[in-house]
Amino acid sequence: MDADDPGDRARDAAAQPTTTALDAGTAGTAATGTTAMGTTATGTGTAATSTSDTTASTGTTGTTGTTGTTGSTASRGTRGITGTTGTTAEPGTAAATTASVGATTAGIDEPDADQLNAGPANADKTDAGATDAGGVGGGVDAAAGGDRPWRRALLTGFWIFAASKIALAVVTAFAWIGEKRPNVTATYLAAQWASQWDSKWFVDIAQRGYYPEPDKAPAAFFPMYPMLIRGLTPLCFGKPWIAALLVANLASFGALVVLYRLTEREFDRVIAGRTVFYLVAFPTAFFLTAAYNEGLFIGLMLATLYCLRQQRWWWAGAFGGLAVFTRSAGILLAGAFVWEYVRVNRFRLKTSALAILLIPVGVAGVAAFSINAYGEPFAFLKAQRYWGRHLDWPWMPVLRGGKSLVTSHGLRFGFSDLWVHNLLELATALMCIAALVLCFVGPWKLRRDQWVLPLVGIGLTFLMISFPSSHLPYPLYSASRFGLEVFPAFMILARIGARPWVDRIVVALFFMLQAILAAYFVRGGWVA
Repeated sequence: MDADDPGDRARDAAAQPTTTALDAGTAGTAATGTTAMGTTATGTGTAATSTSDTTASTGTTGTTGTTGTTGSTASRGTRGITGTTGTTAEPGTAAATTASVGATTAGIDEPDADQLNAGPANADKTDAGATDAGGVGGGVDAAAGGDRPWRRALLTGFWIFAASKIALAVVTAFAWIGEKRPNVTATYLAAQWASQWDSKWFVDIAQRGYYPEPDKAPAAFFPMYPMLIRGLTPLCFGKPWIAALLVANLASFGALVVLYRLTEREFDRVIAGRTVFYLVAFPTAFFLTAAYNEGLFIGLMLATLYCLRQQRWWWAGAFGGLAVFTRSAGILLAGAFVWEYVRVNRFRLKTSALAILLIPVGVAGVAAFSINAYGEPFAFLKAQRYWGRHLDWPWMPVLRGGKSLVTSHGLRFGFSDLWVHNLLELATALMCIAALVLCFVGPWKLRRDQWVLPLVGIGLTFLMISFPSSHLPYPLYSASRFGLEVFPAFMILARIGARPWVDRIVVALFFMLQAILAAYFVRGGWVA
């Protein structure tokens, strides 16, 4: 928030003194005023006392004690906050002004007193009255009159989004370096992002609807994304591939904005910016640009969780239903709804509890499409046979992935495609597992009131590693792409990334791998 001049605020406060009658026989008292960042100003007095409540410039209310001689204030500041100013009063008067709070820095790396008190032992006391300006998240500065958190989230998300698209455009152009192909135009290059692997299925469904062959395979792709493609195609010169890219990229941009806002609410601006940056830099983040439904699902999932944290139950149910209509993993949000609702209301059911019923509506929508196309409500489950997906113990694919790195010919005869893929999938799974563990133990653990976030991450990771494909020699099939959805891992990584050497390693490694994989993908290579 912008810094105000303490001198100006002192003059404004002095111009409108608040007076009360003095009781000469009353002993001196001490009143405390709390600033938005948790610092405390204390006024002491030894003679006749009066207390007045005036509002600090940051929007919070504090009180200072005035004395017959000179009242003094003491301030305990945190990083980025100036001390408070003293007040004086003559006997028989009661003009008391509050201390003004100095400007805070754009991001706060160190917790203040309120944050420390809101640790695991007192987590249940937090978040009861969350506000859109940061509320209980603890790490965000309170909303001053000019603080616009969503505007900040939009700007941050936009610049990171724009930078990533420019970088991928350069990578795409250089992917054909050295080849003499006159037909490689800008339109041709853009179309490649909508014609690789799953992109073809989504565009085909948008054009033809759900068709029976082969083996009801299209049923595995949920309707939300193809519906949006079909709806926007007339506005995109009648070209569904343009509509597919438009929907995917707008949804990805929205996901970055909501991720920033959610992370800022739970922690602070610095961690929020780093979380968004790490997600965009992740080796498989180019799928947020391709005609895939990753960005759409991530955005709807984060919107659901943000509304849950804000206790906007009906909005949470609506976004949750749309998330299920996009990806089957969205059903996990029903559990998140129950967890957060019980945490806040302690089994005292209200009308708002009915909002959870909006989430299964998404499943009903998928079933309706399935009945219309295949005559059965759960054809999407049978479609998994085409893709070779089957349920397995979650540790088995991880063990097989590790074993494949030792037994394959990668280390002895050069790094084969199989070896590199299994390394990428296993590394993603292990990163997600390790980060989720750190959500509960260690120096970066979350408060108990924040546990709904890693619990959703655990569910997503379980689905990621428990449904391998039996048709391919990849035990953790597509785990590197599904890892994009495990957003708590990026939050924890962003907190660890406060150490400069960690940040440099993460950024260099992520961007280098993404450039290589994106160039491979856009030319038809399978990545995840």
